[in-house]
Amino acid sequence: MINKVVSLFLHLLTAVPAVKTFPSVRILMNQEKKLEKVLERALSEELDEYVKLLKVLKKKLPFFGRTKRIAAALLKELLGDISKLDLDAASILGKTETGKIIFEDIKDGRARLFINVGKNQNISTGDLIREIVKRSGIDGKTVGKIDVHSTYAFFEVPEQYAELVLHSFDNARIRGVPVVVEPAKRKKKIK
Repeated sequence: MINKVVSLFLHLLTAVPAVKTFPSVRILMNQEKKLEKVLERALSEELDEYVKLLKVLKKKLPFFGRTKRIAAALLKELLGDISKLDLDAASILGKTETGKIIFEDIKDGRARLFINVGKNQNISTGDLIREIVKRSGIDGKTVGKIDVHSTYAFFEVPEQYAELVLHSFDNARIRGVPVVVEPAKRKKKIK
């Protein structure tokens, strides 16, 4: 019985040439990994030199849609044919939609976030603001109250940027420490 199954499997592998017309799973996975790396670099790496290059390249194209066309051309060069790639953002990010992130501690239009680094890692309020600005791209002036404790800190950002800031710290490290940023829990009232 096992021999029949094995021979049938081998026959199917060699006898079905139509399978070759579909892109392999390995190619699709490679494309998705490349996209994840692009997003990770966009969120976490210093790209000033590349931004300068982008400005030079933009001058070579007609006025409207220059940045989008350059980005699309670079992605085409990096990935090749993407006709079989699932372009759903959730699948590209490797995340499934299980529900919206809930920010419990929101006051005056500001969401309070927790981060697992603090004074023990020599983190100051200025360091934290610089990291937030570098990773998320929001204006440092919009960062609100910051409380730095020994092993963690809390900071406030405008509610509309809270999810962006939270995701911009995915897979990040500060001073060698893997960083976790989460919505802060609502402060418990002491009776």
